[in-house]
Amino acid sequence: MVTKEYDMPKRVIPEEERNSIKLTMLEAGFPLLKEYGMTHTTVSKLTEAAGIAKGTFYHFWKNKEEYMTDLISYHRKKMIPLYIDGDVLAGKRKVGRDEVKRFLLAMIDEEVSIYAHMTLEDEAKLIRQTDAFLPDPVKESAIAVNLLDHVEGVREDADLPLIANMIKIFVIAAESREELQEEAYGRTVDTLAESILDLIFE
Repeated sequence: MVTKEYDMPKRVIPEEERNSIKLTMLEAGFPLLKEYGMTHTTVSKLTEAAGIAKGTFYHFWKNKEEYMTDLISYHRKKMIPLYIDGDVLAGKRKVGRDEVKRFLLAMIDEEVSIYAHMTLEDEAKLIRQTDAFLPDPVKESAIAVNLLDHVEGVREDADLPLIANMIKIFVIAAESREELQEEAYGRTVDTLAESILDLIFE
């Protein structure tokens, strides 16, 4: 009996190799997203940049949208130690207003932030394809709490849901940059950042 190709079992990839391949593909994604945008960043481009077979991609993700969701999470975590030093993350000291503002602006910096290279249409597509982008008030408030745990001088009446919403609006402004008045874009994001800081600090 001839075994058809699609009847053959997939190769089992050892855990250490899986982790290495996944990391390589996640590292390959951001430069492609910067160059092509989400729509034109294809699975073929991703696997070619990572130096792996196209079929290997599907050992890890069902589709490009699921990959992009992981890529966003990966880069969000990767950004934190770049702008918040180890002493802060270890709880040895807390940050003040200026450092929080630098981190907020880094969230939309085209050189380091994935959000600066996405559009509202991209986000809408991810929402349709995966539950990871659906609004989650509990998760968003938890992120705000985690941020404020590292901050000194937080207002006693800090409104966590409002802060979470304002940070989301801040990111949406960057995603909608082409729809805004370019001449006033810098002042717009600075005003939004200052509004967030006023909600956080006494």
